[in-house]
Amino acid sequence: MITHEDWETSVKFHGHICPGIAVGHRACWYARKLLNLSSPSLASEYVVVAENDLCGVDAVQINTGCTVGNDGLIIDLQGKQAFSFIQKKTGKGVRIVLEAPLWDSNHPIELHHKVKLGTASPEEAQEFFRLRKQRGEELLKLTDEELFKADFIEQKIPGKPRLHPVVRCSRCDEQVMLPWAEKHGEQTLCPSCRKQ
Repeated sequence: MITHEDWETSVKFHGHICPGIAVGHRACWYARKLLNLSSPSLASEYVVVAENDLCGVDAVQINTGCTVGNDGLIIDLQGKQAFSFIQKKTGKGVRIVLEAPLWDSNHPIELHHKVKLGTASPEEAQEFFRLRKQRGEELLKLTDEELFKADFIEQKIPGKPRLHPVVRCSRCDEQVMLPWAEKHGEQTLCPSCRKQ
């Protein structure tokens, strides 16, 4: 069962309260409830597929132990606030999709752009941070059913080899895995050196 301490751990790991961390946090605990899971870490048995690379993936990592580094978290960018929790052996699981609006309007998103681009006035930045925290707290108060749509699924876990042989870049002399190295005449260049 979800506790205040679990929420505080998510916030501390992420760095602030916002809609995304609230959604990711709640999705993890809703999945646990629907799949009847009690183990602190799901990484040995489950893979989480996140359809975005936003704040909620921090909550997935801290609440499930499934990370990009241990192959337990797969980012499949679809632009959706959706998370699938899939059992490795069977391919069965649950896909949880945000149904409630992430934001009440586009105004906070416009402020976010200004903050990220460094063009927000101090007042606009302060307003964004206030709205971000407020919306995160509002989403926490909704029931699972108000917040999400959940469907039980069965799917093959998307995967691909992540380790490849390495070569040295002819220009910077750093190691680069073969799929990212490219031949240019007699030289083998990494992506950074190809841009120069």
